[in-house]
Amino acid sequence: MRVVEIKLMIPIMEPHFEIASSPTPRNDNHLRRIDRLCSAMPQIRVNYDLIAHLFDKGPYRAKSVDPELLAFIDARRAADPPSVLDIGCGTGSQLVANHSIVPHGRLVGLDRSLGMLRQAQRKSRHIAWVQGDGAMLPFQNKSFDFVTCQHALHHVRDKAGMLGSVFRVLRPGGRLMILTLCPQESADWLYYEYFPDAYAIDLTDFWPPQSVTTALQAASFAPVTAEHRHLHYEQNMQEWLKVVRRRDVTSQLMVISDAAYATGLRRLEEGLAVGSTPPLRADHICLVTIRADRPLEAGVSTR
Repeated sequence: MRVVEIKLMIPIMEPHFEIASSPTPRNDNHLRRIDRLCSAMPQIRVNYDLIAHLFDKGPYRAKSVDPELLAFIDARRAADPPSVLDIGCGTGSQLVANHSIVPHGRLVGLDRSLGMLRQAQRKSRHIAWVQGDGAMLPFQNKSFDFVTCQHALHHVRDKAGMLGSVFRVLRPGGRLMILTLCPQESADWLYYEYFPDAYAIDLTDFWPPQSVTTALQAASFAPVTAEHRHLHYEQNMQEWLKVVRRRDVTSQLMVISDAAYATGLRRLEEGLAVGSTPPLRADHICLVTIRADRPLEAGVSTR
């Protein structure tokens, strides 16, 4: 299945911008113009504009301060507050949580879904929310100290282009942190057992970690590290049934066909009804954290 990307950007090139507490008529006109353009374009695989108002009501949406950002700040030698970019920020919960530890820093959230950004803007006017494509970042060179992309890289069609674009906007000594699912090592995840079409799609959409690290090295990042986390836990199947009955809970359920979703859901419901499915089952998922630094330039210090 071919992924079609929407490549629309709010034309803001400077990393310094303010978010008004209420949109001006000019902003409203601009948003309506983008809405018309979006309606005329091919649909992307997951249309987050349609589920933006539901997104924060689903499970697993709560966010705490990013430990990767904390570690970066602790090791950083510069005195000025860091500038942070979140690619694929969604409804902005991670940036809102991070604002507590960098209250004077410059925080920017970028997403291609205007609906998600509208939800994000309601949460904070101290964070800049920008519509754009991760592969064509609309920012000046060397604008950010820390760039994060959490569970969003698989949505970017031009992944290599995005990694090169991040290198451009990072300052020397800056860091990119990617958090992603590794389907190549999660074949026994219950989502894939009951909805196997999602596994086939994810193997296409999610680059293996080695492919990501190779592309980062080709883009001149150094050092580049990848840390795998294998999460093993017990799944309450009745509770999980309540979760998967909400199809918007994860992209794995939204990318498959209606028939494939209905088949998996019916299998789960029937198994629990007749007792062939145990009430508790072991589950496993592998997540990968990839860290990539832009090297310092000769004669440049972050002191």
